[in-house]
This record gives sequence, C-alpha cells and structure tokens, in this order.
Amino acid sequence: MGSPCGRTHSFSDLALSDNLLNNLFNSKSYSQFTIFYIPELSIFIKKKDLEFSLDTPSIFWNCYLKLNNLLNNLLNIKLFLGEIDMIGAQTLVKMLEKYHVEYIFGVPGDTSIKFYEALYDNQSGIRHVMARDERSASFMADAYARLSHKPGVCECPSGAGSLYTVPGIAEANASSIPVIVITSDIPLSGEGKQTITELDTQKLYESITKWATVVKSVNKIPEVIRRAFRIATTGRPGAVHLSLPKEALCDEFSNSAKDLYADENCCTYPAFRTRGARTDLEALVDHMAGAKRLVIIVGGGANHSQAGTSIQSMAEWMAAPVVSTISGQGIMPDDHPMALGVIGDNGFHPHAHRAVEEADVLLYVGCKMGSVSTINWSMPSEKPGRKILQIDLNPEMLGNNFQNTWSVAGDARLVAEDLVTLLKGKTAHRQASDWVNSLNQQRLDFWKQAQQAFQADTTPLKPQRIIAELNRHLDETTIVISDAGTPTPYITRFLKLAAKNSRFIIPRAYGGLGYAIPAVVGAHFARPDARLVGLFGDGSLGMSAGELETISRLNIPVVLIHFNNSSFGWIKALQKLHCNKKYFSVDFNANNPARVAEGFGLKALSIETPEQLVQGLDMAFNARGPVFLDVKSEPELEDIPPVYSWMTCQAKHDKA
Repeated sequence: MGSPCGRTHSFSDLALSDNLLNNLFNSKSYSQFTIFYIPELSIFIKKKDLEFSLDTPSIFWNCYLKLNNLLNNLLNIKLFLGEIDMIGAQTLVKMLEKYHVEYIFGVPGDTSIKFYEALYDNQSGIRHVMARDERSASFMADAYARLSHKPGVCECPSGAGSLYTVPGIAEANASSIPVIVITSDIPLSGEGKQTITELDTQKLYESITKWATVVKSVNKIPEVIRRAFRIATTGRPGAVHLSLPKEALCDEFSNSAKDLYADENCCTYPAFRTRGARTDLEALVDHMAGAKRLVIIVGGGANHSQAGTSIQSMAEWMAAPVVSTISGQGIMPDDHPMALGVIGDNGFHPHAHRAVEEADVLLYVGCKMGSVSTINWSMPSEKPGRKILQIDLNPEMLGNNFQNTWSVAGDARLVAEDLVTLLKGKTAHRQASDWVNSLNQQRLDFWKQAQQAFQADTTPLKPQRIIAELNRHLDETTIVISDAGTPTPYITRFLKLAAKNSRFIIPRAYGGLGYAIPAVVGAHFARPDARLVGLFGDGSLGMSAGELETISRLNIPVVLIHFNNSSFGWIKALQKLHCNKKYFSVDFNANNPARVAEGFGLKALSIETPEQLVQGLDMAFNARGPVFLDVKSEPELEDIPPVYSWMTCQAKHDKA
C-alpha cells in the first residue's frame, strides 16, 4: 500500500536500530534481517510481500503482523518472539546453512525423506546434487573439498547406502580431506529387531574416519554439527560420520534458537593453522643453510595447505630443486627451472630421482614418505652425512619411515613462510649451481627423447600421444582429474601443468577406481569457472558410468577421456612381468563406450587415429557442454608403463 506522499518502502529500507528492534519485538533483537532472507528462520521473503507505508508510527507493528502472517502462511510455523518450532531435519539443515554449506551430494532413500523435505522447504541456497550411487556421492564431496577448501558434505540412507560410501570416505580420510557424511538411519526403537537396513554404522565408519557418532537426541544436533566441522577441519583434516536415527530427524527441537550457531573458523580448512616453534625453525634453517645440494620434496600436505607460493620463494632463494610426489604435483608450475618433476615408483622423472639421490640435505614438506614415493623405502638410499629434514602438520608422521636429522611440526604454508623470512635474514641469495644446471639439462634431454612417443602415429594410440595432445589445451583455468588406474604413470610423467593456477587431482591413498567421473561433478561446483578434464581407463568407467547421466543432467562442461585398451591393463601388465604372461580374468569384450555416453545424453566420439584425436580434442575444448572421447589406446603389453619397479623387472628379464 502507498503512503499519502506516494512513497512505498520495503522492510529493508528501514534503519533497524537495536532500540527500534527491541521495542518492536519485545526485547528480542532481530538485527540480522535482510532484504530477502531471515537467517533465524531459513526463509526467503519476496520484496513485494513486505511493502508498507511510512505514514504513521503504527507501521512498525503493522509490519510485524504482516511478516508474522506471511511466515505462518508460507511454512505453517509459529513465530514466538524469536523462538520457532523445528523438527530435527530442519535443525540439521539450519546448522549446515550456518556453516555456509552450499552443496550436499547424495542419493535418496527411505530413511532420508524428512531430511529431503527440510532441504526442499529451506530456500536459503543449499543445493542437493543427486548422484546415481552413494560411492560417487562421496567422491563428489571429496573433489569439492579439495578445490573449494571447504568441507565436502554427502548423505546417504541406512544399510546398503552407508556401505556404498565406504571407498570414498576412506579415501578422503586417508588423504586428509574433510568430508562429512550424514547417514539417515532407522529408528532407535527398531535396533536389534531385524529392522530392514539396520546396520551398526558407527562401527562401520570408526576405522575410516576421524570421528563417527550416532546423534540420539534432536537437541544434540547443533552441538554435534559444530564438533563434526571442528574435527574435520582441524589438525590433520579428515572425514567425519554422523548417523541420525528417525527420532533425531523427526522429533521437535526444543532448545533455544540461540544454540543454532557455527564456529566460523571451521567453515574452511585447514582451520586453526599452527606455526612451527621458533627454536625448531631456527635449527632447521641452520641445516638448510649448510647444504651444498639442497632438494625440497613436496607431498599432498603442501598442496592442501596452499604452500606453493612460499615453497617457490624458498626454492628460488636457495636455488634448491623441488620434486614432488604424485599428490604434490602442481605445487609449482612445471616449467619453472627449479621444478624438476615427480619422484617415486609411479610415473617418475629420472632427473628428479637423480636430484634426490645426489642431495646432501633433503627437506620433506607435507609428505608421508610412503611406499610409492620412496619405492618401498629404497629411496633415498643410505648415504654418509646426508641429512633428512621433515615438516608435517601431523607429529605422528615425523620420522615415521626414515631417521630424521631434524623435524618441525606445523602447517606447511606457515612454516614455509617463516623459513623464507629466516633464510633471507641468515643466508645470501644463491645462484643455480653447476649441479642444478646439469639436472635441468637432463630434464631437457628427457623431454626431447619423449618427442618420439608424443608424435607417434601408430594405432592403437600411445598414451604418450594422447597426453601430448591434451597438453596443448591446458591453461590456468584447467583442472585435470584422473583415476588411479592404467593412465596414472603416463599422466604423472607427461602431463604439463605449466599454468600457475592449474590443478591435478588423483586419489592416491587407496588408489580405488571409479573416482574421476563423479569427482568431476564435485569439482564443477567448487570451481564453476574451471575447464575440467577427466581421465580414466576401462575398469574405472565400468564402476562409474552411471554418473555420465549426472554430468549430462547438470550439463557440466567437461572433457572426459577414456583410455580404452579393453582390459584391466594394470593387472595384465603385472601378469606379464611376474606370472610368465599367464593372463587370467583381465580382458573385456569389444564394446562401444561412446554409444553408452550418447545414450546418457553426452556428445561422444570414438577415436582411433591421431587425426581424430586432434579434431576431437579441439571440438571438446570448444564445446559448452560435456564431451566424451573414447580413445583406443595401446595396451601395457606393448610398452611397459613408466613404473620404476616394473621397468627394473623388465630390464632383468631382458638380460636373462
């Protein structure tokens, strides 16, 4: 309605002082009202519904009455001076909203309908992303967390739904990725009575999460959510599981609305970063300053901590080569003169291995020194006088696999920042030594030798040729997501992440298949501006093909590249090397994955020649929607992949 002077105002036009609000709402402050959204109630209000006149003092009371009536009509809830009626499912949604959760990945089930209803009624912006499989939902949450630096949230129903999430939750936890998985569960009253889908989820998840619990009371939901986010994001980040029985989701929340708050520190990760002790840092600097051949080895922890800028500054100041594990790849642009490449068993660079073996001081940053990066703890080999230094957020990892000369517990980025400051105050800027120059010359020679495979016109296509053509399209907007199967050694060895902000994501904790296709979905919501690339083999496609429909439904602009060699190629290569070519249960029938992708609604091409590969990639990177490229690739039997232990074994066979 209009005022005598013809002015019409929305509720937001008022200067809502604390005094005015206290008078208006009987000493209950509502200072968080906004134009369209009332945080205390998780409701969006249309601006046109809140128009009123400013012509009389009674407008404030009239406005309150109109607002109250509107809320009652919209949601059939009562507003009693700041206290609202909510069931547990609504309380859960409200708390997730308080932690700025924007996306929840999941699959519906019988036990989850009240949670879904609460998400439907809540219009504050939490979007549910439906997956085709609970395992995929957990992989989506994992990738989302890796790229957004916010905890990923996934949900599943009881019973089999919980079981299906295990691979993804285990991977996230072991990779130090904060993922919160919410299970809607059977009623507490049905426990022990053979209720369908009954499962002890707490025991199921205890061994693969930092914390697993059952929320038995609706009034505990706010407290448990706060603890879940705190545990997931602090210390060594990891996964958390929450089981909410029917009572917790459906009973009425009777605590004060004041309990619905979040700890803003735990909305992102790492939360509460810790610096290294000053005395420890100074001792570390002394060891580094005395090095003649210092090499920095970075792992996944350095990437999670976003330590790249400081690592690069340290490398440039000390003229120290930087090598990475697979999870640490991309910490520095690959074309940087101090970035020598990948070490370990899988997809290694020989010049990176040489740097490690010839170094007199090795500084490990955010690296577990596990079996792959150390080739079953054979690298670095024993060398008189060599010093091993280690920085890790988790004190339990310090000196766990090698005898350290010195260790520092702390966040990789903060420790690296402090080291740069201390080094610049204590040491002179170093120039690249003859040794570093010789390593770079070996790197140049390596890439020259690789050109033959990059330009090979043979069919089926060599994996090296596929990746070389892919490299032409990579820029700062590109995020490459790979499965842990057959393509991995070629990707880690030949993929060039030269752009500063490009990223490479791969599940390395357990190496489970079926990651890349669903992970693309989570990556899209974390980085909607990015150009996504998914790489996978036959085994992975078979485990996650259903998510092609999800990608099509969401119209995610992704280039999916299938390395098709019609086998479980990794296992077949092992059978060649170690079982005298006794190939058993590793081959597939000939098939047409491109037709499958088309059936799900993607644009798809079958690629067999170099010319088709070039044209297909050009088309895919110019497309606005998802494109599936089924590339017939050379089996591992033709050319042993760049896996150090395999190449060593093959060399022994050749000599015999």
